[in-house]
Amino acid sequence: MNIDFAFVCDYADVSGKINALGIGFDTIYSPSIPCKHNLFFLVIQIRANSLEIGEKGVEVNLIDDDGKSILPPLKGKINMSKPASGTETISRLALQFQNVEFPRYGTYSLHTLVEGHEMVRVPIKISPPPPPPPSIN
Repeated sequence: MNIDFAFVCDYADVSGKINALGIGFDTIYSPSIPCKHNLFFLVIQIRANSLEIGEKGVEVNLIDDDGKSILPPLKGKINMSKPASGTETISRLALQFQNVEFPRYGTYSLHTLVEGHEMVRVPIKISPPPPPPPSIN
């Protein structure tokens, strides 16, 4: 089983194929902490061969740079169905996160496990806004 891709975006849904907006950001700028981010999605595409078909447990943890979870884990199941043809099948996930509070500046990470095995980590940084560019007089 492999991860074809995983990214964070502003919005996503899976209806056959993945539809996503604001793909691939990795930094949330906030003038103060703690900060709350209203909405983001984690999108993942998992590919499995015909020997790996069946229902699989999935868990996603949002952890800080000290390894502590800042949310309860998201747990669910995916069904890796038998491929219609060929030897591989895919499953697509769009996981919604609402009103997540980040307690401090730093690097956080979305860890995705399938059947207890970590498959991918997607980082998110919380940073103060960059300084404005110098003005030209």
